[in-house]
Amino acid sequence: MTAKKRAKTNSPPSLRTGKVAAAIQAGRTGLVPSALKVVDLIVQDPSRALTSSVSEVADRAGTAESTVIRACQRLGFKGFHDLKLALASDLATQERDRDDLERAEDIGPRTPRRDIPRRVLHNSAVIMEDIARTLDLDAYEGALEALTEARRILVVGNGTSSAPAQDFAYRLTTLGLMVQAPPDTFAQHLIARALEDRDAVLAISHTGATKETLTAVEAAHSRGARVVAVTSHLRSPLTKHAHHLLVAGGPDLGFRLEAMTTRLARLAVLDTLFVGIALSRPKRSREFLDAMADVTAEHTL
Repeated sequence: MTAKKRAKTNSPPSLRTGKVAAAIQAGRTGLVPSALKVVDLIVQDPSRALTSSVSEVADRAGTAESTVIRACQRLGFKGFHDLKLALASDLATQERDRDDLERAEDIGPRTPRRDIPRRVLHNSAVIMEDIARTLDLDAYEGALEALTEARRILVVGNGTSSAPAQDFAYRLTTLGLMVQAPPDTFAQHLIARALEDRDAVLAISHTGATKETLTAVEAAHSRGARVVAVTSHLRSPLTKHAHHLLVAGGPDLGFRLEAMTTRLARLAVLDTLFVGIALSRPKRSREFLDAMADVTAEHTL
């Protein structure tokens, strides 16, 4: 074993997966610098954080105990003790998967080509597990109710979120819902201004700060429409207008691959919404899915 390899093995493992890692990834953009120091300490040496008191973490971060507690609360935990309980579970899982995590840790220009599929697919599996642990089920139920009961639905997504928006709108149409998802941003804005309190808008955005998406969402919100947001961050301009917030992000896997992992996360959450809506109105959904099967057959050679 080389000295470089021994140094890597003996260094404390960083926090890459699990509920705490996902919460930090989703919430760090809304943290003040002093709170960021706290979460960075947790990420860099989670084992030490697990055995530390609030005051010890505050001392190492050079901040107040109240800042440590507020940082935990901003990430969605009741306090530092609640975060430590989640951290203990995450570390146990990470220890079981240590070898796989180390193999999939870095993806870059020097990654052997034959290694890329295994590393990417392994990280995809990790992302799915994290979403299952961190998805806000109350927000999910609220989103299902808003979309299922809506008279009509506007689906908005621009940039890298455009394709998922178009796909989801199409799939909702196969369930018999009245859905619009114009790719043109002017059309998005115009339709949003015509929505009412019986309607809903589903906005998909990685950053939650895409101007064109926000313009449509703000217009729909002002008209009383229910807003469901699928995004990667707990706090952003988009989340301020969301009645039901579904946070689905993914870790940065290196080589600027965060957008790829978050896209996969958002698609997974959209799948859960599709299934939930279908099961909420089974008879009508079955009728339209049967009709879709007939249409598909007519267009098949």
